[in-house]
Amino acid sequence: MFMTEDFEITKPRHYPKILIVALSVAIFWYLEFLFFYYLVNPGELQLSLIRSFGIAGTTVIGTALFLSIIFKFYPRLAQYWRIRRYLGVTGFILIFFHVGTVLKLVNFDLAVAFPTLNPFKNPLVFGAISYVILFIIAIISSDFAMRKLTPQRWKFIQRFVYLAEIGIIFHFLLLGGAVMKNWAGYLLYFIISLAVLGQIYWWFKISRQRQFKNAGFYVGVGLLIIAVVVFYFVYQNFWK
Repeated sequence: MFMTEDFEITKPRHYPKILIVALSVAIFWYLEFLFFYYLVNPGELQLSLIRSFGIAGTTVIGTALFLSIIFKFYPRLAQYWRIRRYLGVTGFILIFFHVGTVLKLVNFDLAVAFPTLNPFKNPLVFGAISYVILFIIAIISSDFAMRKLTPQRWKFIQRFVYLAEIGIIFHFLLLGGAVMKNWAGYLLYFIISLAVLGQIYWWFKISRQRQFKNAGFYVGVGLLIIAVVVFYFVYQNFWK
């Protein structure tokens, strides 16, 4: 085990939890891959990889976000907060492979992937924005990074996950169609919906307790405004 005076990469007692979460996520992805390869896109290996990595990864990240809501309802369960972190990181790893397989599909030609930077005509723009945010959050998701950044700065950066969440939602909403109209897509919709509803509930409840004078209230209002504005343009350009 590699150690320095103030940093221990992973304490031995955490290895079993990491292993269990990683194995569970791997099995979950594999089941989704089989679902796409044999039922949704029969025999299409690359397409099945792209969709299974993307939808499974987003579902795992959505589960991590939903766990935060569960911990608020049942504080005693907050002792398992590391599982939420492990889910977030392993979910990002699946997203990493999703991005890699998409780039492989276009022979790593960004001009092909991004013929336009208008996110309402090219859902990959929303996905790319979210990916950058999730990448930054993933690389600082450690106790070592928190100590170096200070807990306050670390928590501030981690909260950008909500902005990434908005990007993810509009990414898969714009994709829609054959990508999402299946059981894997419906499960993703369900998990993300639970997470968003829980976040709004606790944001409002905590803000009301603090008489709507807390910084979190204004951040939440800002995120809601962004989501409503983006939804309006999505409706005007895509659904109308």
